[in-house]
Order: sequence, then structure tokens, then C-alpha cells
Amino acid sequence: MCSTEASIRPAGEDDVERLIDIHTSAFPDPRGRYARAGNFTRNALGHLSDLHVLVEGGTLLAHAFLFSLEAWVGGALVRVGGVATLGVAPEARGRGLASTLMGHLHERARARGDVATLLYPFRQGFYARHGYAPTSSYRRLRFHPAAVPWKPELAARAASGTDRPALVACRDAAALARTGVLARTERAWDACLADEQRTWLVVEGPAGVEGYVAWTIEQPEAHAETTLVVVDLAARTPAAARSLWGLVGAQRDQIAVVHADVASDDPIDRALLDADRSHFGDAAVEHAVGEVVTGPMVRVLDPAAALRARGWLADGTLILAVDDATLAVTARDGRAAVLASSAEPDVRLDARALAAVALGALRAKDAARLGWLVARDDRALGLADALLALPPYFSSDPF
Repeated sequence: MCSTEASIRPAGEDDVERLIDIHTSAFPDPRGRYARAGNFTRNALGHLSDLHVLVEGGTLLAHAFLFSLEAWVGGALVRVGGVATLGVAPEARGRGLASTLMGHLHERARARGDVATLLYPFRQGFYARHGYAPTSSYRRLRFHPAAVPWKPELAARAASGTDRPALVACRDAAALARTGVLARTERAWDACLADEQRTWLVVEGPAGVEGYVAWTIEQPEAHAETTLVVVDLAARTPAAARSLWGLVGAQRDQIAVVHADVASDDPIDRALLDADRSHFGDAAVEHAVGEVVTGPMVRVLDPAAALRARGWLADGTLILAVDDATLAVTARDGRAAVLASSAEPDVRLDARALAAVALGALRAKDAARLGWLVARDDRALGLADALLALPPYFSSDPF
């Protein structure tokens, strides 16, 4: 158990060396001390003061970020706390310090007006015990660039500094049709555009820039196989999207394989022709073109506030029983009124399942199949499924 002497405070410059030591033990990847220090002091999503540290007896024993973020859900921006870089010193593990720190972050997020917290888990079980629910999985495609069947329909060129407003506008327009896309701050855009490893291209139509793609190229050593990694793609129209993928395909003479993360409902894999031409299958799977990857996890801090904050794609009224509270949700014109109710609930679920359905884009009918949601009858389940539905969760900005 955590000692009563433990306290939690924002990190300061004097903590950085100790933070690096804990971070190295918690995340033992090849990064050096300079890169790890940058994670704390030059993070694109926030500042060192967004890092919370747990101190016991004068010794810093744990750290975790709580970023102030906004995510698009149902066409509305929702305030969320981004939890990241949770680490505990090896000599202090197994004593509940991580749980104490998580509880503190949840209270801080709730106090400042966040309706949910979001994180990318190292292990899902720990966070599930703290009320976190899954969001949509996505697909990590692996294909030969020659498998792309399209050529650019729109004029393409390298992006320039003056295109920044157009890039932002394209991303925001695309985000309206998605769930979970983070609203990039100026600081976050600065970091993306300053990455010297990224190639940025735009496609233009009569009204100007209609989409952009950014990729990196990886080659472990000179003359070795090259991999193009699509890190960001946003399009206002299907024609723009096809043109951007056409630009990826046009790299076929220099690139051996493309890696691209796409939402679970993206149909591009059906258009690819001989995507695995540089790989071979086995007796069980002849043509593998990637893998299914779990998305982030989300926790609702205030069920009523979360339902009011998200956007709604259909109109109607639904009576929800969430844990011990019953809420009447009336959605109209993209927004919802949420009031306490004494009516018989249409569906019952706990706060964790609500997070998965209302923010994580799990369909209500699928939550019922998992035993996470109980409907009064089939009509009530159909109503909940139609009213709560969202596009699959997908974000190109993990943290």
C-alpha cells in the first residue's frame, strides 16, 4: 500500500535526471538520456508542469503526464485528459503507487472540466481495473506500393510553409467524419512540421488544397530494403483520398513496402491488387496484408457531462441506466440534453461500458453481445444502437 507520507505535485526542472532514471527502467527502449529528457521538457502535447510526480520521504518514485486535449467525437470537440508516461521506480513497484497516481490524475482532470481521460496502455488489464474501456481497433496495413490501383486525379505538389492553414483545415474537415481525432495545437503542429524525416505532399482542386499526406522512409542501412510509413493523411473528398494514395503508389520504384494505419471501416484493402507481392503466405493464410491493432482506452469521468459533450448523428430520446443513475438523453441537431430521470431504462450498463459505447465507438448491439449492456427489449436495443452510433475510433496522433 502507498504510505501516508506520499505526496503528488507537478514536476520541475530539478526532477529531470531522476525522471530519466525511472523512465529508462519503465520503458527500456533504445532512447538515450537526451531523447528521454526531451519527452519531459519538449513534449509536443504539453509542458513539464503537465507531468505529475509522486514523492515519498523526499524521494521521487513515480511519474505520469496529464495532457489537456480535445478529441473529435460525433462532430464535436470533447475535452479529455491524455494520460501518458506512467512509470514507477523499480524499488517501489507492487505498492499501489501507480494506482494512487492514477486516482490523482482522474481528480485533476475532473476538476478542470475534462469529461474523460484517454491513454495508450502498455498493459490493458491494469487500466481496465481503473475503469478504462477499449475503443475501436484499427488495421495496420502492409502492402507493396504497386498494389495501389490509382493515379493522382488531382494536381499534386510538395507542401510549403504557406500551406499550413490549408493542412489544418483539411485535418479538421476529415475529423468531422471520424471518432477520436485529436485537435492539434499550434505546438503540436509545429512538432509535426519540424520533423525533418517527414515528406509532406498536397493535392489541389478548383477550391485549393483538398488533402495532404505525410510519410517517412526507413532504410536500416545503405542499399537495404526501404519502407514507406504513412504517418498522416487527411482528405476532404474521396477523390482527394484516392489521389493521395496514388502518390504513395507512385513511389513503387524506390519503395519495397508501405506501412499504413487505417480505420477499421476504411475500404482501401479491397482496392489493393496483389498487396503481398513481396511476401509469401502459409498453409493457413495465403494473403496477409497487415494486422488488427488495439486502439487507445478511454474512461468516463462524468457520464452526463460526457453525453452532453459528444456530438450526435441521429435524433431521438434514450433512457440510460449508468451504474446507480438513470439519465434521459434527448438528441437533436447534433447535440443532446441529459437530465436525471425516474423512467424505466431502455438500456443498462456501467460507466466503463458507457465509455466504450459513447466515446469509444463500440456499437450498442456489440456491447450487448459482450454482456456489457442489457436492453429492455429488441426495440430498445435498436434505438440505443442507432442513437449512440459513431464512426470507428481512429487517430493518427498516438501519445
